Amino acid sequence: MHRRKRSIVAVLAVAAVTALAGCSGGGAGGGGPVTLTFATNLISAEENGTSPVVKELISQFEAQHPNVEIEEQTSQATALQQVIQLAFASQNVPDVFNFWRPQPAFNMDKYIASGQLADLTDLAGEPSVKSVFPDSSWETATVDGKVWGLPLYNFSVPLVVNKKVFADAGVPLPQTWADLEAAVPALKAAGYVPWTLSTQDAQQSDDRLLDYVLDRAFGNDGALALFRGERSFTDPAVVQVLDEYLSISSGFGPDDAAALDNNAAIAKYFNTGRSAMLLTNSGYLPTIDKTIAQDMAVIPFPTIPGGAQIDPHIEKDLTNLMYASAASMEDDTKGPVVRDFLKFMTSPDAQKMFADESILVAGVNIEPDTAKTGDLFAAVQEQTSSLDGDKWLGNGRTPSQQQTFYPLMGEAWTGAFTAQQFAERLDAMFRK
Repeated sequence: MHRRKRSIVAVLAVAAVTALAGCSGGGAGGGGPVTLTFATNLISAEENGTSPVVKELISQFEAQHPNVEIEEQTSQATALQQVIQLAFASQNVPDVFNFWRPQPAFNMDKYIASGQLADLTDLAGEPSVKSVFPDSSWETATVDGKVWGLPLYNFSVPLVVNKKVFADAGVPLPQTWADLEAAVPALKAAGYVPWTLSTQDAQQSDDRLLDYVLDRAFGNDGALALFRGERSFTDPAVVQVLDEYLSISSGFGPDDAAALDNNAAIAKYFNTGRSAMLLTNSGYLPTIDKTIAQDMAVIPFPTIPGGAQIDPHIEKDLTNLMYASAASMEDDTKGPVVRDFLKFMTSPDAQKMFADESILVAGVNIEPDTAKTGDLFAAVQEQTSSLDGDKWLGNGRTPSQQQTFYPLMGEAWTGAFTAQQFAERLDAMFRK
């Protein structure tokens, strides 16, 4: 069989190959040649931390299954959404693919309804699979009582602060809501940018602070209800909370936030000590320069007096799962290989390999090698595992609503609205 040549990443130890040798389900795929199509955005660029791990895992799987070839169908980042949408529309679903959570924001409700997505409930129930991940991950992977994907890795939104910036500005690290309200203007007065962020629509990062404020005030279910249109943003209690949000956000980001993506904003401001706080998807944390990471700390986002949340939560959830085609899973030849590949890619050993590349994994009891990741990432992994989780509030928005929401958020960061005006614009988008 013809094989693609792949470079093996030197940093992945030979021991990992040996450790994973027993992860396969046994003799599946032991007959004639089998080709599995794997649609993925995890190996779209070498600088992507997942790229070396996924390439190595595919190489290992093929070595263990000499008759199997994994045919990669690669996409860049969110371009995978269009690829999968077209695949389901044309009834040509890849044998296996990684994708986002099974929720309407990613059109997964339509894919499930089409009957073309494999039901993985039985596979997920196997002890060697189920025990790898916490109940919260399986809850996300489950829709209408059925498991549709195996957890791969997580996202969380930790509050990372630059301790040196706070010390140089003479501002204490914010432990309480009052501390945070006082710290933001004080940091700006001292010549620092309080918040590191991009306001580009595609970056989807300028809503993270709003998420935390709404969650702290109304609880995660209450905040989601606002975006599902079940409660009005113009409710006076909500307007008051939006006013508090604007008081710590409007005018407190980089002046050129609209011209920078998240990585560029981190490189320009956070890595150079020009900004004080970072509140964004943990997937961007590898951009933080490890040489200055000792100046950073991860702290809980403060609770709000009188708010619904008494103890700090962290916004977190699965960000990526492994899925399969129903037709491929039911195929006598492909089905056993698909099962093996799904289990192999989500095994504890694979999770450890991801964690060592500073990828926030979903598995339990996975400790990254701090010699590779640094202490900051290990602290984020630990905090994400230990704190109660809130779902991303984007779960309450449809894809079309997202397209109008993010430009509005960008405007809000510039100081374009009063709280009442902001509430009215949000209500026009989401109120049923």
